[in-house]
Amino acid sequence: MTKLFTSLLVVTLLYCNLTNAQSPSDYLPEKPGKWSYSNNITSTEAEYVAFSKVIASLAEWFHLNITMLKSPKGFDLSATTYGGWDKYYRMNDCNYGLRTELDFGFQLFFSAGGKRTIEPPHYSFDINNTETGHGTNPNYDCFNELKDDPGQEKAINDAAIKMNGLFMVYPFVKILAPGVNLYDCDLGGCGTVVVFNPDRPDFWLPVTVREMADIHLQYYKAQTKMEMNLLLLEQLQKEISELTEEEMNAPAFSGHDEHFVLKVNGKKEGLQFMRFNPAYWDRSLPNTAIQFMTFYYPQMDEVALNEHYKNNGHPFYSQMLVNQIDWGKLAEEMIVRKH
Repeated sequence: MTKLFTSLLVVTLLYCNLTNAQSPSDYLPEKPGKWSYSNNITSTEAEYVAFSKVIASLAEWFHLNITMLKSPKGFDLSATTYGGWDKYYRMNDCNYGLRTELDFGFQLFFSAGGKRTIEPPHYSFDINNTETGHGTNPNYDCFNELKDDPGQEKAINDAAIKMNGLFMVYPFVKILAPGVNLYDCDLGGCGTVVVFNPDRPDFWLPVTVREMADIHLQYYKAQTKMEMNLLLLEQLQKEISELTEEEMNAPAFSGHDEHFVLKVNGKKEGLQFMRFNPAYWDRSLPNTAIQFMTFYYPQMDEVALNEHYKNNGHPFYSQMLVNQIDWGKLAEEMIVRKH
């Protein structure tokens, strides 16, 4: 049944892609367009009002400094700010700066009239978001009033926040400019860029196998109401007992051939585990200041770019955009530093 469902899903996706694909003749690549900016952060609290002004200035920096955004051709450029906050994210002491996302939507002009405003090609990046620029954060449940012990609410939340604050990082590639690091990713033809204040402490901190074990123990010891979690706790304790003292003290990397609860190793096999450093933030600055940005960094080769154009009828705008960014200028002018 699973194989059948997978096959049907693949066929459906292929059909949708084929039916939605456009040819180059469907668009007007030289028609001049216009820039617009809108803010979807709706909170009226003072910090969000101030933050909205900061992000509007950032959007305008991109408008004025990226050629394809300053003088759009073939599309109207719709820039939009989206909020990104929740109470559990705020509980983590490593999350100081208000976070948001800035999205650039390329509303392509159709040769037959009108433009593509429903799911247009787009590119987005994150501001002050500690959960991006690296591998995906875990998603362990915080307190659930329907199934968890009320007396364990704080213990469960504290443990889940620590678990969800762990992540794997892609291999470091190079420094693009002071305060701009490029990391590889495991998908091929892409990477991530982190823009930061180089005068601050490191933004990511390595985690040892012992720290990973302690955080896992804290989580499963708080989650004892369900029998399954008791079994997982027992298995976790068994896995920890099988690790040598040397490996427990080593930096943690992803994967283990025999363990399935504590799936880490101290043998430098796989991607390294990190956590965000709370000391990175300059807390003398308001939490509305931009101190950290993360970007998807696509770098497809010429063959892949031509294939994209043939299949979609338009250039790969995301790669065009990141290749027009002056990373050094962005870091120097838009990352707030206290001199």
